[in-house]
Amino acid sequence: MDSNTEQKPPRVCRRVRSKGTPGVRYDAAVEWETGFVSTATFWCVSTGECVGPDDDLVHPHSCGEGRVCFRPPTDESAEEARILE
Repeated sequence: MDSNTEQKPPRVCRRVRSKGTPGVRYDAAVEWETGFVSTATFWCVSTGECVGPDDDLVHPHSCGEGRVCFRPPTDESAEEARILE
């Protein structure tokens, strides 16, 4: 497949965190592909709950650019990013 036509996964809000997802630390940002793990639980660091500031459920497949509370991922690695905002 031509790399110019490959679609990238949607960006996930940097506030989404996961518990129980293999390979994802509790303080690490979550990738879109993480949503395929059926046993994972997700929360927003802004609310500390399974709902975001807009009262919708937190999940990598729903916490995208279409939500008013969306914050784009940073370019920093999880080791460099110390602020959970």
